[in-house]
Amino acid sequence: MKRIVAMLAVLVLMAGMATASPTIWGSSGMFRTISAQNAGPMNFGIGAYLYGWKWDNDSTATSPKSGALDLAVRPSGYFSINDMLELSVGTNYLMPSSYVEIGGTKYTTNPSGLGNTRVGLKLSIPAGEKMWLAAYFGYDIATVSETLKIYTPGHIYNGGIDARLLADRHFGAEGRGCMTFNAGMYYKLDKQYASATDSTEVNVYPNMSLPFGIGISYDMGYLTPYVGFSAEYMMDTTRYPKPGSTTGELIQYDELNNPTWAMFGLRYYVGGLNITAGGEYNLRTDVRPALPFFRGGEHWHAILGLHYAPKAGPKVPPTGIISGKVTDNKGNPLAATVTAAGMVYTADPLTGRYTAPGIQITGIPVEVKAEMTDYLSKTGSVILTSRNKKTPAVQDFVLELKPIPMSEVTGNIIDYKTGLPVPAVLIFKDAKGRSLTTRANFTTGKGAYNIMLAPGRYEVEVTAEGYYPKGFYLNCANGEPVSKMLGMVKIGDKFVFTDVNFTVGNAKLGPNAAQLLEGIAKILNENPELRLEIGGHTSSPGSAATNQRLSEARASVVRNALIATYNISPDRLTHKGYGENYPVATNNTKEGRALNRRMEVTVIQ
Repeated sequence: MKRIVAMLAVLVLMAGMATASPTIWGSSGMFRTISAQNAGPMNFGIGAYLYGWKWDNDSTATSPKSGALDLAVRPSGYFSINDMLELSVGTNYLMPSSYVEIGGTKYTTNPSGLGNTRVGLKLSIPAGEKMWLAAYFGYDIATVSETLKIYTPGHIYNGGIDARLLADRHFGAEGRGCMTFNAGMYYKLDKQYASATDSTEVNVYPNMSLPFGIGISYDMGYLTPYVGFSAEYMMDTTRYPKPGSTTGELIQYDELNNPTWAMFGLRYYVGGLNITAGGEYNLRTDVRPALPFFRGGEHWHAILGLHYAPKAGPKVPPTGIISGKVTDNKGNPLAATVTAAGMVYTADPLTGRYTAPGIQITGIPVEVKAEMTDYLSKTGSVILTSRNKKTPAVQDFVLELKPIPMSEVTGNIIDYKTGLPVPAVLIFKDAKGRSLTTRANFTTGKGAYNIMLAPGRYEVEVTAEGYYPKGFYLNCANGEPVSKMLGMVKIGDKFVFTDVNFTVGNAKLGPNAAQLLEGIAKILNENPELRLEIGGHTSSPGSAATNQRLSEARASVVRNALIATYNISPDRLTHKGYGENYPVATNNTKEGRALNRRMEVTVIQ
């Protein structure tokens, strides 16, 4: 119950902390737990802790009674050269005891004076967005005063070496929370002799131990609570002679014998001033029988610290202003997008002016980029100085239009019927009525043409002597190539279809007439500007009048089938029967009569 009351009493006294204050060893951190992250370039912390400590072997005993009450001062400080390197120093001064009673006997001996002084070096590196790692090296210089030496006869103070690995893991909103881990090795260089006058080395103090600890804090701005745990594990299992023993009794130190502290407190931060209030309670006291007192029982510290230490964490560098104007090469304002130090701004469309405030002044050139659709982007660099906190650094831009990506248009102009090249002329008209002309190259034998066109939609007119003119549309975009092959039809050209599929002696289409119809429909669909005459021809068997009627009927049937089956416009088709009047072969043979029974498709426009 008294332990709980003691903890509550300390908590009532707490006033806050700033995370950059020194530990009792000097390096930045939280009292006993050294932080892996230092306070930043050319930063420092300095001050002192006031210890008020109390020990009771048995707080319920009335007599004989054992206990002590005392004060100590621990000045400490650090200097952070950069984000990686930090130097530190810390010492302690034990004041004259105000109360010491062992077994009911009150002692007047006041062991007091300066203890060992620790100098330290810390090397920190970031290991992620919210993770820091560090190595800490400390050396305890034996600066113990004569008063303390007299109090422990035969003990030679030589200091010690402390080496630790440190890790910080930030958590919570904006990484305000921090969990700190410490683990390492401590090698004590002290020696113990049988007495102040006997130089026989006893070595009852184990030289090797493993200190470790963990601390958790949460930065609330001006107030930071923290809790922690710190202990030390003895590695030495050697059995040593028990001091003062006349029977050769041996003891060993392989237990968790050094004090094991549970820490708690608050740190209050205002300006550069840090006030720390808290306490620590010994969970496992030193049980070495060699000690004259402070074995077992309650043992706790009340702590009050006062330090000057600029607050740790990210420092906000000064910011400056960049401004300027964005125009085209004729001086016209452009509503361009301007990027500076990862921030985006838009130039005024009426004036072309932009302003980029809040750019960090680091002494490193700041890249500024202006870009706009259809224009080539431009980049400049500005070095901000303290003058630019109020007076903007000027960066103007003149943007040039992007080169128009031209499309290569190629193709071949050929005779629709023969496939031979046609020496045609091609006229390309854009949406603004502007024209470009090129010729199909007849000498290559392929009727090839080639022209470079800017993006847009073009109406193309193709003409050639003796051929019907032809037109089509094409689109050019993003510099992509376009290919177009075109077949042209000669004026008055005829397309002859023999082996016509009609029932013998009448105008009814036979079962295999599709070949005839598809051939005529193909001409019409591929040349939508043409009008055709469907002409029917017969061989000579039968009377001339009968053959005339039969040819007219068959031409009409073909025309009607094209309209009904292939959706050809009636305006594009006429029909006429020529009977047996225009044979192309003799009617005296079977083969000749087959050639004379034909359909002729004649271009009439």
